[in-house]
Amino acid sequence: MTTLYEKLMKNMNSPIRYHKIVAEGLDLDYYERFLTGPESSALMEYMENNVCYLDGRLTQVKVFGQYYPIPRQQVAFGDEGVSYKFSGTNVPALPWPQPLFELKNKICVARGVDYNFVLVNRYRNGEDHMGEHRDDEIELDKMVPIASVSLGQTRKFVFKHTDVRKKLRQIESVKLDLHNGSLLMMNWPTNEYWYHSIPKEIKANNVRLNFTFRKIK
Repeated sequence: MTTLYEKLMKNMNSPIRYHKIVAEGLDLDYYERFLTGPESSALMEYMENNVCYLDGRLTQVKVFGQYYPIPRQQVAFGDEGVSYKFSGTNVPALPWPQPLFELKNKICVARGVDYNFVLVNRYRNGEDHMGEHRDDEIELDKMVPIASVSLGQTRKFVFKHTDVRKKLRQIESVKLDLHNGSLLMMNWPTNEYWYHSIPKEIKANNVRLNFTFRKIK
């Protein structure tokens, strides 16, 4: 029987095409089929059957001095001693499980970046969502792209320019459908100028997993 490791490694050196998406201050590379169908299914099955998500205080974020529940499930993995702080929450990295370590290596082969941390977001259905934000935490190496792999339910990913949020001028939002097995690379300077979000979707009935690989300094 083929193992998950073997499925991920099978196409490790195969060239994968991507779409370049650019706008003012925005630079994205979108691989619609970074993982094959069998790879995606195997990784989804592993995550659903073997991973426990955070609970207690780590399921909350601090906004203007008040704590609110995160509207999705989260867990993090990475190199020893690495953690990620955002919105008043410090998320420690658990040791890499083999399937995610191999996914990290697959991205490294494709993009030349050896990430040391991944945040996993589990969206149970269309009610789970992610508000507008920028990944601009001080411990992130801002020159290194953030790599985002999606599994399961297709969800809309929305970019909004910071000048629009400040009501300084009108710039059209950039919207992408992130499909099962896709990889989105958010290159510099995207996070300098654009907020991103996953809005609620009533018709999104199935589970979506997202893996955002980061380089922590």
